[in-house]
Formats: sequence, C-alpha cells, structure tokens
Amino acid sequence: MSKEKKELTKNFKVLIEDLLDHYEEYTEVEKAKIKELFQKVSDLNAILDKYDIETEFNLEEYFNSVSRYFGAY
Repeated sequence: MSKEKKELTKNFKVLIEDLLDHYEEYTEVEKAKIKELFQKVSDLNAILDKYDIETEFNLEEYFNSVSRYFGAY
C-alpha cells in the first residue's frame, strides 16, 4: 500500500470517529448532513466499483486447455 493511501485511510478513519463521537446528541439536521455525506461517499464508491473487477477462475476450463495443449505432443 502506498504511503499516500495509508495516510488517507488513517485520516478517514479518524474523521469518521470524530464525526460520530457524539452522534446521539446531534440534532436531526446534523444527523441528516452526516447521512448525506456518507451517501455521497457510497455513491462515489459505486462509481469506482469498475476498478474492483475480479476474474473468475474456471478450474475445469483450465484443465481442458492444459489437456489440449499437452495432448498435442
């Protein structure tokens, strides 16, 4: 993990803790602003999901490919 990413992660965790430390005492307007902020972060995360592409590994397809390759010799 890059130094910048580590620093951002650390700072974000601290910020979240600080935002929510007295949540029960906040007014409904303040709570709504926090929820709105978290919704915006969630929306951004959904946009960035395109980078979370996982490749599916098909074991049967792998063995078939290997068998075809080595079966030719």
